[in-house]
Amino acid sequence: MDTAIQSVANSAVSTTINKTKDIMGKDDFMKMLLAQLKNQDPLNPMDGKDFAVQLAQFTQLEKLTNLNATMESLPGYLKSFNNAQMVGMIGNDAVARGNVINVTGAATNVVFNLPSDIQSGTVKIYNENGSLVDSVDIGSKNAGINTVTWMSEGFHQGNYTFEVSAVDKSGNAVAADTLISGKVTGASFKNDEAYLTINGQEVAFSTVTAINKSNN
Repeated sequence: MDTAIQSVANSAVSTTINKTKDIMGKDDFMKMLLAQLKNQDPLNPMDGKDFAVQLAQFTQLEKLTNLNATMESLPGYLKSFNNAQMVGMIGNDAVARGNVINVTGAATNVVFNLPSDIQSGTVKIYNENGSLVDSVDIGSKNAGINTVTWMSEGFHQGNYTFEVSAVDKSGNAVAADTLISGKVTGASFKNDEAYLTINGQEVAFSTVTAINKSNN
């Protein structure tokens, strides 16, 4: 085979592999290689080393093609795996960012996270119309996730919102993160976003801060 033709062919193969684009598919590569063998000069056949190099390049191209196909299907695999994980959380206890509490009985837990210790604080409870209906003195609390019980007997069942105001021992305001907690009773998926139902409330999974295995 003419040396110039051989050089051009090798250059084309090398360019294809270096760019890792489907400029030349693996079928095209094999056709070209077979054409080289068919049209080579019988008196000057392709050197064994050159042939081995081209086979190695073909193997490289094959691997790159297979890898590309795998990467294209990866998002689908990850989505299915994520959906299965969400369903598996049903029945467990969860904590998520939010300020809605659901009243179903005489006592309702209110959960919040403090970035630092507080000397005193108050939880204010609002009904669905935004009107203040009650407040709870929470006293001094340590930094971290805290739970106080609101005696909700006599209040209508349903959703209420709350806010926390607190100060440290120096009288400086401490901003608390309001949280919701409860058993996960459902999972749903909307616009590629996963949601969990906690205490009858649908919350985005991105707001969940903790999942605990239920003992029940």
